[in-house]
Amino acid sequence: MTLCRGILLIITSRIHPLQRTSTLALRQRKAHLLHSFELSPHLLHASLVERFLQCGKANCRCHTGGPKHGPFFYLNRSFAKGEFQSLLLKSPDQIRQARQGVAAYAELLEVLDEVCQINYELLRRGEPSEAPDV
Repeated sequence: MTLCRGILLIITSRIHPLQRTSTLALRQRKAHLLHSFELSPHLLHASLVERFLQCGKANCRCHTGGPKHGPFFYLNRSFAKGEFQSLLLKSPDQIRQARQGVAAYAELLEVLDEVCQINYELLRRGEPSEAPDV
């Protein structure tokens, strides 16, 4: 009997929270996400990287255990076929814009992912992704 309870706990712990949400609540959440969604003009599909580097001078402190030079901020983008772009950000305004764009893209992905999860759950239930007209 104890083994059965353990298996039941394992099985129920794997149930996604959306499976416990009513179809009406899922549709309402989806409608809210879609209606409140605004596409930011600052979107950047990239990574912001902060680096500290050694310089080319052999007798510099950065080669003898001292602090490295920096920080230097780079905006990195990956493309299909292994292509890669890196942009050195030279001003505080560029760094601010890059942070804003990367954050806006992350927020966009979160909203899209939540809508996709809701659509998946509706499909799993055999429900249409849009509420039927009444």
